[in-house]
Amino acid sequence: MFDEGTKIAVFAIVMAAWVFGLSADKHAPFPDLATAVELSQLPALPLTAAPDGSPAQARVSGQRVALSAGFEAKLLASYVIEGRVVTRRTFRHDPTSAVSPLDLGIVWGDLAAPGGTDDIAFRTGHRMIWFSNAPDADLPKTWKDQVTNNHLIPANPQVNDALMAIEVGARVRLRGYLVTVTGDGISPWRSSTRRDDGSIVGGCEIIMVTDVQVLSEDATAA
Repeated sequence: MFDEGTKIAVFAIVMAAWVFGLSADKHAPFPDLATAVELSQLPALPLTAAPDGSPAQARVSGQRVALSAGFEAKLLASYVIEGRVVTRRTFRHDPTSAVSPLDLGIVWGDLAAPGGTDDIAFRTGHRMIWFSNAPDADLPKTWKDQVTNNHLIPANPQVNDALMAIEVGARVRLRGYLVTVTGDGISPWRSSTRRDDGSIVGGCEIIMVTDVQVLSEDATAA
């Protein structure tokens, strides 16, 4: 067992390594995105989110799609999410950054309305989002289900450029597919397919994005 002095030293070393890793990830160049999916071969997608503002999702056949760097995506569901971006974090060094260089935290429904998140604080962890509400916040009963962390896999470099241009505060519509990603050196990386399983480990959406739109404040579902 460690004595207290050793525990403090070990903790300091771990924290220093974590901070160094964050700094290195921030300043290192992005890997080239070589993924170029043939979109015409993919299942049809909804044009917008559901009428109540929730993501539109429908099961698809399990088609497998080759990504870059030896990765492969298995399609689980077609998916369209519309909402407001509350967190943004880029990745360069983790095992899947070659195909998924960006996470966006997005809120939808009531939370996406102007002022809808004024009483909620958000921050990012590694491939996760943390959030907490003010004690006196007046929020919808199921507000936590309207917070999503999204690991984004651009289907091609053009989609990648559009995603990388998105800033916190933007209202967006992302269309694509929830997927399971496989490849050398990783366990199967499987998307959540439910809204009520949290947005930390195992509760995030992994989206192969095929279309990106930045919406005006008065945009409504078609």
